[in-house]
Amino acid sequence: MRPLRFDPSLTIVRQPYYLCRMQEIIVIGAGNLAWHLVQVLQRQEYEVALASRNPERVASWPVRVIRLADIPVNPLLVFLAVPDNAIDTVSAELSLQLPPTVPIVHTSGATPISRINEYFQARGALWPIRSLRQGESVADWNDLPLVYYSDKQALTQVLGELSKKLSNQVFTLNDGQRAQLHLAAVFSNNFVTWMYQISHELCAEQDIPFATLLPIIKNTALKQDGTAPEKTQTGAAARGDTVTMDRHLSLLDKHPDYAQLYRTISQLIEQGIKDQPE
Repeated sequence: MRPLRFDPSLTIVRQPYYLCRMQEIIVIGAGNLAWHLVQVLQRQEYEVALASRNPERVASWPVRVIRLADIPVNPLLVFLAVPDNAIDTVSAELSLQLPPTVPIVHTSGATPISRINEYFQARGALWPIRSLRQGESVADWNDLPLVYYSDKQALTQVLGELSKKLSNQVFTLNDGQRAQLHLAAVFSNNFVTWMYQISHELCAEQDIPFATLLPIIKNTALKQDGTAPEKTQTGAAARGDTVTMDRHLSLLDKHPDYAQLYRTISQLIEQGIKDQPE
């Protein structure tokens, strides 16, 4: 296994054992992120095992699978790649079988590390900013931003070094910052995807191939360069074209919810453009 390197100048009264021993990384979960995480870690030559209450469910995964009750007592790290509402339950179960010095790290963007059972002395988070789906090709994570955090200096160092092995884009964000970023990602990713679905439905109503929109979708995404997107906003609402907006709304007579969404977003755009400094 590729060893983690630690700063010898790190001042800790008593170093936790995970700073000086090279144990296995345990990933708990059976969802999209767990499927990708075990493979990415293995590509970096870490020893990895997947722990599950139902090993049969994940028996086909390309990783050694063990039962939750069979987790060794001295893993290097335990990743909780489980739903947010299961973090406290699973970590409470682990507190009955693992020493308090074992570092427990969840993979949630929205959940504070305090949701991990307080029995554990080193709690943290490692969150990849990407929508991942089980079964998709596990691509190189070099361009995938990774966010990590712990309130313990030693675990912060471990997560930082591990993150830098997986990605070239690594950020340390505390619980509040990570939650805000997760919210922003919902708007820029999840909500945008459903806008595509609305567009798909509107095209289908007139037998228009959705593929006709793919070039403009790709162009809009690719021209984002980190500056405020309002600087490149176009469209009827941006230019105050009420005639075109009224025509659009008339086409949405059969979709009152979409019409209301159209009005709300158009109003936000109009107000945002007016508030831009000259």
